[in-house]
Amino acid sequence: MAWDTATLSAQLASLRSGLEAIPPGPTIDGSAETRRLIRQLAGQIDDYLLPRLRNLDAPLLAAIGGSTGAGKSTITNSLIGEDVTATGLLRPTTRVPVLVCHPASQRWFTEGGVLPELPRITGTGGGSGSGLRIVTSDVLAEGLAVLDTPDIDSVEVVNHELAGQLLGAADLWLFVTTAARYADAVPWEYLAMAGERAIAIAVAINRIPPGGESEVAAHFATMLDTHGLDDVTVFPIAETELHHDRIPAPQVAAIRSWLLERAAQSEDRRRLVQATIEGAVASIPARLDRIATGVEREAAALSDLNAIVDHNYRQAQTAFAERVEGGTILREEVLARWQEYVGGGQIMKSLQGGVSRVRDALQSIFVGGPSAAAEVQGELTSSLAATIIEAADRAADATVERWEKSPAGRQLLSDDARALARPGDSLGDLAESEISAWQDHVLGLVRQQAEGKRLAARALSLGINTIGVSLMVVMFAHTGGITGGEVAVAGGAATVSQALLTAMFGENAVRDLARQARANLIERVAGLLDDDAARFRRRLDDGPTVDDAATIRALGESIGGRPS
Repeated sequence: MAWDTATLSAQLASLRSGLEAIPPGPTIDGSAETRRLIRQLAGQIDDYLLPRLRNLDAPLLAAIGGSTGAGKSTITNSLIGEDVTATGLLRPTTRVPVLVCHPASQRWFTEGGVLPELPRITGTGGGSGSGLRIVTSDVLAEGLAVLDTPDIDSVEVVNHELAGQLLGAADLWLFVTTAARYADAVPWEYLAMAGERAIAIAVAINRIPPGGESEVAAHFATMLDTHGLDDVTVFPIAETELHHDRIPAPQVAAIRSWLLERAAQSEDRRRLVQATIEGAVASIPARLDRIATGVEREAAALSDLNAIVDHNYRQAQTAFAERVEGGTILREEVLARWQEYVGGGQIMKSLQGGVSRVRDALQSIFVGGPSAAAEVQGELTSSLAATIIEAADRAADATVERWEKSPAGRQLLSDDARALARPGDSLGDLAESEISAWQDHVLGLVRQQAEGKRLAARALSLGINTIGVSLMVVMFAHTGGITGGEVAVAGGAATVSQALLTAMFGENAVRDLARQARANLIERVAGLLDDDAARFRRRLDDGPTVDDAATIRALGESIGGRPS
């Protein structure tokens, strides 16, 4: 049965693009593992599946992998019969992976093929730097290459991640462990991975005390059966004296035969390659499901944290509005001065006499008016700014407190939780600037309302600030929430301001002006608080969503099994 390589390649390329589109998100519990699974799958597509589908007849690549100090490099050199990769006591020994192939097969690996992202280095040598070292040997058949990989449990993260990448790019594995460590958890994680992907695998158990080979092999076979890995070939290797740092040839002869048998005939190679591709592709839906589950957990954690921010800053907006409604924005002495200024006998008598006398009253009272209006505006600026900062302070502190109770939140707060619990340094200046802009907006509303009203326009020309400030006082000097003597002062200031505005524009117009002014102020404050909340939201930026998880699962459904 032939593979439809073009169709499968297109599906895998689409999947690869989908994986790349998953937002990286911030680092929280579980996200590192999810990103590792994404890198692992994307890497196998890039490093093995797509290159192998383009070159089904390329030599088999057998990866020799295992734990630190298991003897991977020693076995590699022993199989080849010469020193092609470094051995020694210093760990990790293999820092640069070494690929050994027949000279006639070198082009398959130097011209790209598998692991296309790794720079190529040719010839034997030390193990420093980065890349894939290509070494040729006549000992290997043209249809076979072996790859000595870094330790799967290396203390250096880059090494064990590279080991996983290399194993994912191989057609078959020779896994190396020791008599002392074959029951360790890490090797079994990789053996389970091999089983999931249905990859051809053999295990070499190195350094078995002489005479114990059969017992160890039997016990290991039982463990394999328990883990559902009943198609794994086991090669026990007794502890022995090394010759030129190599295991005597008779002790690795069975391993060499196992490798060569699988590469001897082109049809056998093709069948093994197809089985490996089929196993890797068949494993994709389950792997994507694990990725999607991880993404869902991340998305839920980030959504919960974002909901905390939303709740606390909505509360801050509500608290600001309630403070405005409470009538305590303007101090008593400022209101008293304003009441005295606007409510002088002459102006009130004029207002009581009708609109026709307003202009004369205004003309007489507005002399020196800018100082009183400026005092009220300044008081509003400082008081409103302080109210905004207080609301933001409570929201920030409450958000940090709630985030600290969440594992994800604690990670995102890191070491600057206390600084984040205070409003941003620029909020005070921004608040004063926004309030000043709001006051300009209120004056603009007054000007707009006066258009076409000749008498009012003349009056406004004499004291636009006073009329505008009167509107602000009407908004803030009511008696809601005020007790004691302040009630009379606030009520009086509001009354004379309301009377002045009503005489100028009419009751309905004044009500509408106050509504517009209030709405604009609330909108501006909401923007300021949103800007402060952004300090928290930036820590949640580019995180995955449940929609990303659904997309990931859909990607798995688009990948076929074995094309006809």
